[in-house]
Amino acid sequence: MLKPLSTADLRQSKPDRHSFARIRRMDICVLLDSLTSAHNVGAIFRLCDAALVSRLYLCGGTPAPPSLKINRGSRRCWKWVPWEHCEDAALVVQELKSQGIKIVSVELADTSRLYHEADLSGPACLILGNETSGVSPRLLELSDLIVRLPMLGMGNSINVSTAASVVLYESLRQSLQGTCVSTAQEV
Repeated sequence: MLKPLSTADLRQSKPDRHSFARIRRMDICVLLDSLTSAHNVGAIFRLCDAALVSRLYLCGGTPAPPSLKINRGSRRCWKWVPWEHCEDAALVVQELKSQGIKIVSVELADTSRLYHEADLSGPACLILGNETSGVSPRLLELSDLIVRLPMLGMGNSINVSTAASVVLYESLRQSLQGTCVSTAQEV
């Protein structure tokens, strides 16, 4: 009879904590533009850990650790994700662009393309915006690409952490396509 893997089974395939610090990370980073919900931030930390993002930027008023809500939402994965808080998201984006990193905003805009029809492979920075107002106009101007998820129902948007998972995993898929990368590789 088939059964799900236990936590012990899953842990056997993981490196120890010391080795984990040396694992080669993906060429993808994520920038959160003034999110307000610590629960969303926690869920995105957990997602960034799962996808081995290179860095998570918490910009503007985005909540940052230590936070009980982030700890709960991330299931304590926040401690495994390289992150930094930066007040000015535009400065971060300009610095990333100067390093040749593609800037991709996830937003419903008149120039946005469907996420799965765009080149999201790394090196790339995915920008996710505020739960109410979205990605700021300044960051949209600085973006190399704006992508959207199809919204076929009556609603105009989905939760930012849900959008993050869809677009981040598509970026991960595209980045790994045609390669054989082990998540346990060391630098």
